[in-house]
Amino acid sequence: MGARLRSYLAASCVVVLATQSAAGSEPRTEASDAVALKLIAQCKAASGGAALDRPAAFHEAGTIVRDGHAGTYEMYADLHALRTAGIHTLDGKVGGGGFDGQSAWHVGADGKVVISHDAAELAGERSGAYVTIGGYFYPDRFPARFRYLGRKAAGGASYDVIEVAPAQALPVSLWLDLRTHRLERLSAADGAVQMEGEVLAYRRVAGTWIGFKNRQREGDHTMVQTLATYDYVPLDPARFAPPAPPH
Repeated sequence: MGARLRSYLAASCVVVLATQSAAGSEPRTEASDAVALKLIAQCKAASGGAALDRPAAFHEAGTIVRDGHAGTYEMYADLHALRTAGIHTLDGKVGGGGFDGQSAWHVGADGKVVISHDAAELAGERSGAYVTIGGYFYPDRFPARFRYLGRKAAGGASYDVIEVAPAQALPVSLWLDLRTHRLERLSAADGAVQMEGEVLAYRRVAGTWIGFKNRQREGDHTMVQTLATYDYVPLDPARFAPPAPPH
């Protein structure tokens, strides 16, 4: 997951995109602009290049602190399809969720499995999965429109900003470091609610750059995510299917 920010954990820990409306979820037919495509290519090269193309899936685990409440999480993601699945424990309560490419599912603290095919929720889930797996590194796998928004400042630094609008998903802005060309920030909006993410620390894994510490904000909510492990693993499609309900 080189140079990627996670926007999806599970169930109540969805932080960046999954609560947005479907207003921006129609397929994009406009062509990408050349500047945006060049910058994305530079970002991929700086984030691992060809090493990003080899893995089939990844598994990561770590800790989260959301609004002062601590917990743990783990996640699986398919790098060749928009599929993710995760589980978390926050304040002793277990939850989870996933997206199998066709439906979204969530597991509550009571073990109840809820499966959704709601268009608005699926658009958000696709966007979350797209960001989580770094779909912008794979325009041939995941069609999207790339548009350069210019240079913008945040936190005392300037960035090249690219809006990415994946097919049947919601747009998100990627903020690239001017020197390294790696992804440093991410932003999106849900009406008046601003959503942001930033990489606080990178680590190199199997030739790719991984954000091992990330901060995400959604309105008044803040979460810091710190990875303990990150591994490229063989793809197991069963990981993304909703779990069987408890007996």
